[in-house]
Amino acid sequence: MKLLKLLPVCAACCGGAVLAPAAEPFHWGVIGHPLSQEAYWQVPLATQLDLVAESGATWYRFDLSAQAFHANTARVDALLAGAEQRKLQLLPVLFAEPGARNAQATPEQIRAAAAAFAKEVVGHYRGRITHWELNNELDAYAMIRKGEKTRSGKLWIWGDAEGSDPDTYDEGRYQKAKPEILGLHEGVKATDPQAQTIVDTAGWLHYGFIERLVQEDHVPFDILAWHWYSECGDITRVQGKLNLVEYLKRYRTPLWLTEINRRDGSQPARIGSRPSTWAGRQRNCAPTRASPPFSSMNCWMSPTSG
Repeated sequence: MKLLKLLPVCAACCGGAVLAPAAEPFHWGVIGHPLSQEAYWQVPLATQLDLVAESGATWYRFDLSAQAFHANTARVDALLAGAEQRKLQLLPVLFAEPGARNAQATPEQIRAAAAAFAKEVVGHYRGRITHWELNNELDAYAMIRKGEKTRSGKLWIWGDAEGSDPDTYDEGRYQKAKPEILGLHEGVKATDPQAQTIVDTAGWLHYGFIERLVQEDHVPFDILAWHWYSECGDITRVQGKLNLVEYLKRYRTPLWLTEINRRDGSQPARIGSRPSTWAGRQRNCAPTRASPPFSSMNCWMSPTSG
């Protein structure tokens, strides 16, 4: 029998991270892959949306590539119609084609393709989908790798960089990531100026990527999103010292957590059951302290067999 697991957010994932003040709406969401992973095709869209609604969440985040949209427009239409019936909002994560990860595409081709795709998909759902995430974790794609040279010419002889230094991103990959983000933003705004664009990172201390986008290249976006998993520890005391929430204030945008969870942990719930334990844990995942807020959290939802 098919089961649907809603992986619970636990306090250890975000430590002292805070919810938005009472005056601001807080967005609870879950993440799924109704277009891109086979397991989700085995679970009816209605069932996925029912479980999201029953959990108390109001957003469903999912990846949407140009290829998937063109091949399955009717399925996206049905997903949105079902979400609207349940008073849920969709958060698509857009992937242009060709995108930054395409080895043959030039930055100019990537930007043009990204803008064209965003205009098409946003035009199709204008006014019904209000927020669009501009690709996923392009910072991790652009990160320097062992044996490569940094922008300043230093040979990188170590493993994964922590990501705080703008110099620790491969110049070639960064110069392909940037135009995809820029093109997607331009396409969204050209079609629906009121829509909000979101740029995310894979988390940890990858603000060096955002530093380049914002301070050096002035790439526009409306919301900054971070990803944070339990192995990262307390987001307000990273490595025992840095309050990342406070640090990210410098970018002067709303802050969202569009991926957060306890690694390898889950609270299984059969399809159709009420995942009240998961919903309760979401709401208790972080103490309300006087600090700049995260105004959204999205937790993984993954169908498995059982």
